[in-house]
Amino acid sequence: MMLSLKVRQAVISLVLMLFLLPVCFLAIERAFFAQLLTSTEQKLEVHLYSFLSELTSKNDIVEINNSILPADFLRPDSGTSAFIVSGDKLMWQSDSSLNQTFIPPQHEMLPGKHEFISQEQDGRVYWTLSFALLFDMGERSMPLTIHIVQDEQLLDAPVKAFRNTLMRWFIGIAAVLMLVMLLAYYWTTQPLSALDHEIRQVESGEQQQLNGSYPAELTTLKEDVNLLLASQNRQKQRYRHHLSDLAHALKTPVAVLNTSPLAQQPELREQIDRITAMIEHQLKRASSSGQDVWQKQIAIPPIIGQLQSALQKIYRGKQVQLALDCPANAMFRGDETDLMEMLGNLLDNAFKACQQHVALTVTLRPLTISVEDDGPGVPPNKTTELLSRGTRLDTYKEGHGVGLSIVHELCLSYSGEIDIEQSPLGGACFRLRFPDHQY
Repeated sequence: MMLSLKVRQAVISLVLMLFLLPVCFLAIERAFFAQLLTSTEQKLEVHLYSFLSELTSKNDIVEINNSILPADFLRPDSGTSAFIVSGDKLMWQSDSSLNQTFIPPQHEMLPGKHEFISQEQDGRVYWTLSFALLFDMGERSMPLTIHIVQDEQLLDAPVKAFRNTLMRWFIGIAAVLMLVMLLAYYWTTQPLSALDHEIRQVESGEQQQLNGSYPAELTTLKEDVNLLLASQNRQKQRYRHHLSDLAHALKTPVAVLNTSPLAQQPELREQIDRITAMIEHQLKRASSSGQDVWQKQIAIPPIIGQLQSALQKIYRGKQVQLALDCPANAMFRGDETDLMEMLGNLLDNAFKACQQHVALTVTLRPLTISVEDDGPGVPPNKTTELLSRGTRLDTYKEGHGVGLSIVHELCLSYSGEIDIEQSPLGGACFRLRFPDHQY
């Protein structure tokens, strides 16, 4: 089953949001952390230059005046510390590192070089700025390396604060994007919805063609549909003209047969009546052309009212009681002539066969029409035969077989089904079911 265009657009928008927003969030967070590391390195370089400017020695002991050091190097466990080493020997360390065992980078550095690296010590990560130099001790030069160390945990607070701020911004951005996508979704699908509405208007017969203004992509479709509708209407007009000519051409020969002395013979009279009925039916069938995609919605109750009035007059002597159960909003999508033909034949057969009671029931979703009587009924082994053209059971009067075959053909032309069952009234129950009529 193919997804609708609306569902596809919604899925694409959702996937883009679920993919792009997290990717952008991670990219921005990483960029911020990289910038924070650059700022940290620059800050440690400032401390390094301060150490270089205050570095002195006395009796081969390296000294730095603590009074000029920033407070972070004087407060224990501040997270920022400094070490001066010569080879593997610790020459000096700041007061902030008294509780810390420092392990310098395990590689030699050339004098004048510096590096900024991360190290893991005692289960914690430290960022270390190291600078190598040859320090003049008077009679000789001593290779020294100054390490300025900062605990990575000091970066956690600004990173967390930035992450929280970024999260709030992204939630707001996501909400705005969702609103924009909804507006774009409505804006882009509105022409499709309008086109669908117009097509339904044409289907129901409320308008004859598509009149709305649509984007270029849909304008061609609109024009093609209108051409199809116009072509169909022209074809219907041609059918009507040809059928009118055919009706007039057949009228005289049938009239001659009706006035012929041979027509008074019962066998020939029945055949002539059958020919007349079949000609009328086929003319109606050809004019309606079966089910049409653009058929109107026909209200069923008025049709039933017309048939009831006519049949009550025809069968006045039987005093038939017709029980009706039909929703006021019951509609048939098709040709009014076809509906009247099907209902008329079923009701006429029921009025002929009944003792006194006939029931007509209409239900919706799907449209189902049931006609029942209290007559002799139809044997189960005769139902298929009864729907064949020209077949007639003796329990019903003349014309029954032709009428039911007409009903059967019309029902099939609307993708419907016809069932013949035993009625609770005692007679037959003829049920028409139209699965496509979900109203």
